Order: sequence, then structure tokens, then C-alpha cells
Amino acid sequence: MVSRIKKKFLKSLKSKKLNVFGFFLLLSFLFLVVAKLSKTYTETIPFYVEFKNVPDQHSIGIHHDSIIKVNVTAYGFNLISHNFYKHSISIDFKKEVQKRDSSYYWGTNKGISRINSQLGSAIEVISVEPDSLVFPYEIMAVKTVPIKLDAEITYASGYDIVNRIILQPDSIKVIGPKNVVANIRSITTDKIKLEKIDRSINEPVDLLLSDTLANVKLSKDTVKIIGKVEKFTEGTFEVPVTIVNLPPKLNINYFPKTILVSYYVSLENYKKIKALDFKVHCDYNDVKDRDKSFFSPQLVSIPKEVKSAKMKQNKVEFIIMQ
Repeated sequence: MVSRIKKKFLKSLKSKKLNVFGFFLLLSFLFLVVAKLSKTYTETIPFYVEFKNVPDQHSIGIHHDSIIKVNVTAYGFNLISHNFYKHSISIDFKKEVQKRDSSYYWGTNKGISRINSQLGSAIEVISVEPDSLVFPYEIMAVKTVPIKLDAEITYASGYDIVNRIILQPDSIKVIGPKNVVANIRSITTDKIKLEKIDRSINEPVDLLLSDTLANVKLSKDTVKIIGKVEKFTEGTFEVPVTIVNLPPKLNINYFPKTILVSYYVSLENYKKIKALDFKVHCDYNDVKDRDKSFFSPQLVSIPKEVKSAKMKQNKVEFIIMQ
């Protein structure tokens, strides 16, 4: 029993010694780190160049000139965080660059203030390399083409689109090699499927580029489909039949004198629709010099609020009166 207690005591003592040693080792390391970070260092911090407002007709390749090397001096404490942060600087091609021949030139001194604002006042910028950047460009063709909607839309019972689905925008710029762009007639949207719609539509949809257009860029990646959806109802009117192009001295009798017209309209506009807003014509020129005893009536006018309309009869019989 005594020997067992002795062994446990020695083991505990050894363990405490080890913990004390580890503590002092860690403390020494922290003092060393603090001493190192308290010194002044000179380092190079890379800034990655981003392009802004590049003309559509110009394509600029990514190459080694897209990095600026900023030489700085500062205490280690101030530099350490920048080793974990990716710096970038944006170049505005409308305001900051010069064009010569087939290249753009940008003096890096124009970006000093933006570099300083990112690094902070505790870091001193010694120099920036190189003193200018050169961006060769390739001239691309630019063409505006219409957008075609690929959609499958169904509406809830009693609901329908008021006018039509529109795309916003309805056309787009395509930028790419001249021989490829010349053959592009339109750009199609990704397939969109909407079911049992009972409210107005305002949905984004992606634009679709086939594999053969891998080198082509679009001015936008998505568009919106917009449509006003309302509850619809059906109405009917007896509409008078009018004979047109009848010779002045010719007298005819025809039947029926009115035709029932059914129409489909939004509930909101239902009360605005009047019988006089519809016109049904029978053209005498269609039967002149022909062995016919009836007209084929035409619904020649409907109100703009009406989505669709149809006549319930497709013949108007007539006889010539002596």
C-alpha cells in the first residue's frame, strides 16, 4: 500500500514539472514572437488588377502585367495581417488609361492613393513596380440581337395574361470574334416553367449560350419576364351586321341582321366593354360575280381591352331585291 502511494506521488510530481516546463517554453516563444514583430521590415505586397469600363469592342487578356508589386516598410505587427489578405485595385478604362496603337497604358502612380488607403497609415509605401502597365487588346465585334423567350406558362382557372409576356430588356449586346458574332441572330433564354399562375409575373431568367459560343460575351447574364395577370371572364353581345362596298343602286336583304359575339376580357375591364365597340362587316366584293347566296362575315374591330373574341355564326344569307 505504501509503495503504491509513493509511486502515484512521484508520477504526479513528474507531471507537474513537465507542465511547468511547457508553460515556460510557450512563454519564451511568445516573447520571441513579440520581439520579432516589434522590428521594422521591408516587404513586397502584391496588388491584383481588376478592369472596369473596358469598351465592349475590346477584349483584354489576363497576363503577368495584371499584378502590381508594392514595396513597403512597417513594423511586423502591422504587416502580418496583410499576408492573409488579397489586395486588389480597380482600373477605370474610361478615365485612367491611355490608348496607343493596339494597347492600353496605365501609370501605376495613379493608384498610389488607393493603395495607401488599403494599407493604412501605419505602412509606408517605398515604391511600386512596374511604373506602368501595358494591356494589349483584341478588337471584337459588337452586335445587338433580340432575345427569344423559352417558357412554358399555365394559368390558374379563371386567370390569364392581360396583354402579353414581355422581356426586359428585349435585346442584348453580344461581343466576340467577328466571324462568330455575324452568324448570331438571337439569344434564347433558359427554359422557364411556371404553373397555375394567379398573379402578375416578374421573374428573372438566365440567358443561354451554346458550347459553340464559348468565346462570346453578353452584356447581361439575365433578363426579366414581366406580365400582368388578372382574373378573366366571358361576355357576349349582339353586334349589328354592316354590308360594305355595296353598289349605290343595288338593294339587298340579308339575314341575320345581328350576330352574337362572345369575348374574353379581364374582370377589371368587363364593365368598360360596349356592343358598339365591335364591328362585323360583310363585303359585297367577296360575292360579286360569284354564284353565292351568303356572306362570310368578318369581325373587323374589337376593343383593345378584349383579349380574344369570336362570332357564333359564320354565314349571313342574302337575296338581291328587284
